[in-house]
Amino acid sequence: MLLGLRNDVLTRDRLIGSRWSFGKLHEPVMTEQFGFGADGLVKNYRESNEHSWTLEDGLLRLFNEAGALTWVFEIMFLAGERLVLIAQYQNDAFWRPFFCLTEVAPAPAAEMKAEAVRLVIWDLDETFWRGTLSEGPVTPVLENLATVRALNERGIMNAVCSKNDFEPVKKVLRNLGIWDEFIFPEIAFAPKGPMVARIVENVQLRPESILFVDDNVTNLNEAKFFVPGLQVAEPDILPGLLADARLRGKPDPEKKRLAHYKVLELKAAEKGAAAGDNEKFLRASDIRVSFHYDIEAQFDRVHDLVNRTNQLNFTKNRWPEQREAALAAFFSEQSKDFNWHAGYVKVADKYGKYGICGYYFVMMGACTHFLFSCRSMNMGVEQFVYSRLGRPEIKISGEVISDLFREVDWVRVVDDADDDTAPPAAVMEQTICIRGACDMAMASNFLRIKSKTLEELTYGWNGWEICSLPRIVALHEEVSRPENQAIIAKLPGMPPGRFETDVVAGRSDAYVLSFSQESFHGYYRSRSTGMILPMGHFSLGMYAREKPDYTKLTFAELQAANLPGIFEDKWNFFVTEFEFAGGFDQERFVSDIQKVFSLLRGHGKPVIIVGLNERIGRDTYILNFFARINAIVRPMSEASGFHYIDIGDFIHGEDDLAADGMFGGPHFARHVYAKLAEAVLEILTGYTELHGV
Repeated sequence: MLLGLRNDVLTRDRLIGSRWSFGKLHEPVMTEQFGFGADGLVKNYRESNEHSWTLEDGLLRLFNEAGALTWVFEIMFLAGERLVLIAQYQNDAFWRPFFCLTEVAPAPAAEMKAEAVRLVIWDLDETFWRGTLSEGPVTPVLENLATVRALNERGIMNAVCSKNDFEPVKKVLRNLGIWDEFIFPEIAFAPKGPMVARIVENVQLRPESILFVDDNVTNLNEAKFFVPGLQVAEPDILPGLLADARLRGKPDPEKKRLAHYKVLELKAAEKGAAAGDNEKFLRASDIRVSFHYDIEAQFDRVHDLVNRTNQLNFTKNRWPEQREAALAAFFSEQSKDFNWHAGYVKVADKYGKYGICGYYFVMMGACTHFLFSCRSMNMGVEQFVYSRLGRPEIKISGEVISDLFREVDWVRVVDDADDDTAPPAAVMEQTICIRGACDMAMASNFLRIKSKTLEELTYGWNGWEICSLPRIVALHEEVSRPENQAIIAKLPGMPPGRFETDVVAGRSDAYVLSFSQESFHGYYRSRSTGMILPMGHFSLGMYAREKPDYTKLTFAELQAANLPGIFEDKWNFFVTEFEFAGGFDQERFVSDIQKVFSLLRGHGKPVIIVGLNERIGRDTYILNFFARINAIVRPMSEASGFHYIDIGDFIHGEDDLAADGMFGGPHFARHVYAKLAEAVLEILTGYTELHGV
């Protein structure tokens, strides 16, 4: 009977998650604090009458080492917040005192709830089969054969760790038709601790997700010493193994997970043949990755990666478990800013195809998600991908088992790692200098995957927008003069390296430029030298059609507005030294473009100019302005022998524009930037093939 309590008050989690004491009712306790293990055994208590346990219909039952019932706790009540359970001894009709089981305290976190099991390591003698093989014939346990097969069909792997000679064991298991159901067999007359540790290293799983079953307690303790966190159990757990909540797994009737681990087994064998030279082995493995952007089409797999990966999940930002809520979270992440890019990564090598193994989401240069499956562990994939993404800022959360900054040069990019017949991806080892604003920044996210990039893009600095305008390039001779250098040193909004550009230096192998920023800034002329500089502050009407004259603003007015990045001495020098020269000036722009194009022609490198959107959208002002820029730049580009890409070829309606309410300009849907990147690579690949460079 249950005294006033529902039969669901004592749950499995509460039983496992608490510490308990035991003794006669109304007498001092007879035990130290002990616990109930998730494997069905009583922990830290060595009496033969209290060996194992079950919980059914809210009633706790204890059994002795022979499996006979010894206690049924039918009386239960709360003493404050603690549970108290009372029972009579079952096996002696003349000795029936009441004993009391009392909840003492929560168990240490590591012991509270065992993790789901993804691998079972089997001892053989007197565990998997009856008898000792080195002493004579053994008797198979048919239930264990069925359990191994059933676990594999749940996606839970099985390995062997046995003190025996390898070939006799293999022969017996082959005759039983079960040899191929096991992975990474460790069979030798050697200590079991190191053998279990090798299995754990090879399968690349967390010890907490592995269960080792052995009839010898010494072997279990030795294994736990070599592999901290490992779950262990004696063979009496086996009859109920398939019913254990930790071994539910996921349906895998085709045993795809087993096939994957068989590939890992083969790789481990060949790695051993490489005399321990891991890098040599990796270079010979032909590791291939491909980048894909149709995330919604593969959302179930991406969702699983985000919520299940741990060891190679660097950010550990999770989504809700329910699919629709997770999809909403994915869209919510995108809505925070226009400047994001995301993709999933497929992986393959000469041993097999591993499918979708990674996912990244980068917002404003920082990783919201960066994670990889254990399928790609120790291949260098995460380091390679991180490098290809330009090593964005990442705040690593919790424990990971990879150094992201390791240099990896044995991975190559293909169009689809799942497709052996696909042609190699258009990958350039040459460096592309990319210069421009939003359109070039977003295209760079796709270009840097398949090329080396030097990015000269718009960025913010102390409240100022630092644009990669042609004016900055055209000034390269003027700013080298000492008198102009002295002026620039006293100005606000001038970060280090403001006038450095590879358009002048000529180190890159190719150049891709766009000119969408010309409407952003006002221009200012030095009263002393005549030097004209662009200046634009985010909080000072930079994007207004009629550019404000900053020289009419006093420092006191700026201070009252609490604007960042402006200091009194620099501001006072600026308003005294400079006069406002207005906004966009076509004559100056043409002159600047001529100087930029002259420098580029002198390098003798391929140059691609990206035209601006002048047709699709509702912002007629910016569309008309971009049409003016195109009318100037396109004929000058063609006259210089440069390649010209008309962005209008990829924009056919408002569905191709970004969903940010701008309805025009350089903000497009992600597929437009992907197509732009493909067009750039196609031109540069053709140039390389034609010129042999």
